[in-house]
Amino acid sequence: MVTVEADKEELNRQLEEDNLKNFIEVKFKFKPGYHLEKMDKELENIPVEIANKSQQHKIELFWDDSSISNLKKKSGRLIRKTDNMDETPQEQVNTTILPGQAIEAKLSDEKLVSPLHSKNVSVKKKSNLDSERLLKLEALTANNFHVQLVFNIADQKANPKDGKQQRFCVLRCPLSVKRVHWKKAADLLLRPKK
Repeated sequence: MVTVEADKEELNRQLEEDNLKNFIEVKFKFKPGYHLEKMDKELENIPVEIANKSQQHKIELFWDDSSISNLKKKSGRLIRKTDNMDETPQEQVNTTILPGQAIEAKLSDEKLVSPLHSKNVSVKKKSNLDSERLLKLEALTANNFHVQLVFNIADQKANPKDGKQQRFCVLRCPLSVKRVHWKKAADLLLRPKK
């Protein structure tokens, strides 16, 4: 079993450094744990909530300029997935978050697979052990990836053509994958589902 978590300390450091703490909040909604056998499928959609904390500025998310990396540190275009999507859109519509509002989204890479997917990790062929399981276990030797969000912050009353009233921002959200100690894994398995 593994857990996937956002590096909140690093995220907060960036928000403080770039004076974004009063504008945006990003929360990843990972499950408490993932089975190695199922994590490819379960993490094809990374659940996230993005909130606009400002009362007078709107946030515009540029999905086509945003990116996601895999465990091999290769980046691809970030895709905001919809329920019926089965292929990568050529162009995505930007999302505007009004003051005090939030959106929930499912994120994936442009191949519409999990960034932890075994296809994203190359390893040497070994004995006749379960190869998928082996790939996944070895993938965890490099244990982080990231989602990079590109967005604009603009005053609600400003003229969109006036660049001075807009602020272009990039927020890199580091995510880490950790193997779970067998005792914690047993606890997660026995915990009642909500």
